[in-house]
Order: sequence, then C-alpha cells, then structure tokens
Amino acid sequence: MNPKKIIIFPIIIFLILFTVGMLLSNVIQVENPKSTLPKIGPDNCSVWYDGCNTCTIVTNPDGIEDFACTKMACSEYKMSECLEPIP
Repeated sequence: MNPKKIIIFPIIIFLILFTVGMLLSNVIQVENPKSTLPKIGPDNCSVWYDGCNTCTIVTNPDGIEDFACTKMACSEYKMSECLEPIP
C-alpha cells in the first residue's frame, strides 16, 4: 500500500467524524428551546437577593429575557428575598 494513502485515510476519516459531530451538536442546541430551561428568579420579581448576590431581569435586543447577578463570593448564604416586585 502507498504510504501517502496510509497517512491521508485517517485524516479523511477524522474530518468526516468531526464534521458529523459538529452538525449533530448544532442540532441538539437548536432542539432545546429556552423555555425548557429553569425559570430565572422568583415569580413577579424583577430584582431579587439570592442569599449572596443581587440579581435583576434583563431583556436583550432580541427580546429574550435573561438575568444578571453581582458576583460576590459568599462563605455563607442568607435568606433570599424579592427586592423589587413587578407591578
């Protein structure tokens, strides 16, 4: 067998498997809509304290709701509470 074929064959197999893997991972991400993710924070609350950090609901330019929190390190957590109810 030609030495070039011995080297090229595994490379071609790798590229095919890599491409299939990337395509499958993209399909999996598309099939998991945001609605299946856990809810963001307490019901009817736009700003809340999670026991360590303060979090707020933000809406990105596409209209998708997400949240942002401060990133404090806490050795012990306190009781969580809603700081700003949604009117």
